[in-house]
Amino acid sequence: MKKILCPIDFSASSLNAIEFAARIGEVHQAELTLIHVFTEEEFGEALSQGILADRYKRTDIDNLVGAAEDLLSDLTDEVNAISQKKGLQICNYHFSYGSLEKHLTQFADENGYSLIVMGTSGVKDIFEEYSGSHTMRTVEKAHCPVICIPEKVKYRKFSKVVYATDYQDTDDKALQQLITLMNPFQVEIHVLHISYKDNEMEEAMYEEFVTAIKLNVPYPNLQFSRMRFEDPAHGIDRYAIDQEANLVALYYKKRNFLEQLFLEGTTKRLAYFATYPIIFFKKEYQS
Repeated sequence: MKKILCPIDFSASSLNAIEFAARIGEVHQAELTLIHVFTEEEFGEALSQGILADRYKRTDIDNLVGAAEDLLSDLTDEVNAISQKKGLQICNYHFSYGSLEKHLTQFADENGYSLIVMGTSGVKDIFEEYSGSHTMRTVEKAHCPVICIPEKVKYRKFSKVVYATDYQDTDDKALQQLITLMNPFQVEIHVLHISYKDNEMEEAMYEEFVTAIKLNVPYPNLQFSRMRFEDPAHGIDRYAIDQEANLVALYYKKRNFLEQLFLEGTTKRLAYFATYPIIFFKKEYQS
């Protein structure tokens, strides 16, 4: 985990995500890049909400661009002042224009970033569900893992992680990636499966899955749980809250139309309403 990318649009949710990105960067002694893809609309919204300092005024476009880059530079300096002495290699920034999702994921892929850490505003994303929120479109397009940080969730050291599975053939690889990311935190990882039914066949499948994971993923702090719940999103959420988990991990995969209605609906509902960060792994990613 050597390079981390954190998109910044100066909203409260994106500013909150910086601390998570910096803390992960500290323990991995990684490089952190703050990236801003400028749009006049989003910067103007940050101004109108009073998020930015008084010296940043909405005037002509050139001044807006200059103010946005100045603020990004200030944030970078602030992260370096706090986090370099704690292990972060360096924080730098990249400033650009255009489509956020396209530029963000292309930049991450071309420059070999291992992780994207981004804020999500929850309720605002709900109203964008039909067109797709910035968060979910980034998850869909990214070739590396993406951590989504809800706006109201404050950083606390990772100690307990829930990996939710529906028996993917890539679970072992996703878990190995999760362990690589979380190993410096010495976390307890709970592997959770939500079942629709509770019968002998389901029990046999579960036991076979547990045996295979234990064989392929040797990690001392790995625990396994199975719950019966009609709605997977609510089941995962209930378990994570009951266990006081501070991260939920999911495997994201493009499916056929009917499967998308179920799986993508589950991941989106969790991303919108979660009171904990969620990390999405992708099959395409090679660590």
